[in-house]
Amino acid sequence: MEKDSVVPTGFNVSEAQLILEKLGPERTVARRIEVATQLLLGRPYVEGSLGGGPESREELRIFLDAFDCVTFMETVIAFALAQSVDQVIEAVRLIRYQDGRIDWFHRNHYMVDWTENNQRAGFIDNITAGPDTSIKHCDLDLIPGLPPKSAVFYYFPNDAYPGLVRRSETSDLLLFVSTKDTLDVFHTGVLIERDRVLLMRHATRSRGAVIEQRLDEFVSQNKMSGFVLLRPVCPS
Repeated sequence: MEKDSVVPTGFNVSEAQLILEKLGPERTVARRIEVATQLLLGRPYVEGSLGGGPESREELRIFLDAFDCVTFMETVIAFALAQSVDQVIEAVRLIRYQDGRIDWFHRNHYMVDWTENNQRAGFIDNITAGPDTSIKHCDLDLIPGLPPKSAVFYYFPNDAYPGLVRRSETSDLLLFVSTKDTLDVFHTGVLIERDRVLLMRHATRSRGAVIEQRLDEFVSQNKMSGFVLLRPVCPS
């Protein structure tokens, strides 16, 4: 850590340094995400760890001992892009908040905003495109304190699943599109291809931990409208 750096709430500097050491030899973003997700398997699931609210002073919180599906995804991307503890902290700030501004109203509460803001910042490519996509319209009004907003985005419907599998690569991010008109995405995970089988590493409430499971198993067990496929990249 640099001398004047501020340690985020809950952040374990020693653990972060250990993870960075284990990632040290890896060069590509995809490979670093693959290794980072492996290192975090088995850690507990926790909901609401970011706290805050419209009337509270926002603080940057980074926990390495427990995750929800989004904080897990943000954390492994940050480690993939970083070579130092300070760079991990900075990456989380920029990924989690619009324009990196630590403010509850600038936090990416909905995944449609998370995707748009991180694509604009250069952290991801949205590869959900082509003739086999559909358009989702939703009215988001589920978070007290945020004004209602309309959102429109492309997604692969359920019947496009085989094509999605063919174009997916290890360390891609998969967002599961809700069937509700008032919600954009209900879950997220990181894809891992092994022996021609597509797996997903994700923090799941139902299993209470960060786990790895077959993607087709998760899809068969959950109701969804379709998928958004994102690819983490190194900002230019």
